[in-house]
Amino acid sequence: MSYVIVGTISGLLMASVFVGVVPIMMFSFAKNPSSAAQILLSRVPPLVLMMSVIALAYLTWSIFGAAIGLLYWVSITEAPGGGFGSPNLLFTLTILLVGLMVAVPLFILLKRVVVGVAALVATFIGIFGWALPLFAG
Repeated sequence: MSYVIVGTISGLLMASVFVGVVPIMMFSFAKNPSSAAQILLSRVPPLVLMMSVIALAYLTWSIFGAAIGLLYWVSITEAPGGGFGSPNLLFTLTILLVGLMVAVPLFILLKRVVVGVAALVATFIGIFGWALPLFAG
């Protein structure tokens, strides 16, 4: 049960960073919108869009964090062993690999906000790959 709690708290921490970075990224897109963004902005007011992203971020990241906490619990029972400052090296390397696999397409799709994507990916890897195992252990 403590793994789920630590995962949820980690998810909430990730949501806090997400809520700080994503609105800045969205403002960057709104300043010079593409055709798809113009269609979206004509249908949904920017304030509603922004508040929806913020409201859904906390729910989504906390659920995701709880799931990651459960995965961490499975990883320590099936493949124990620490390394690189983490109580479970396999789990940390898996989170690193997943983060990088998600980052590559995002870097390609969101070229205008690469710094924001890099910040989110680094935060994801740090929170779920390193901090969650340390706090859960």
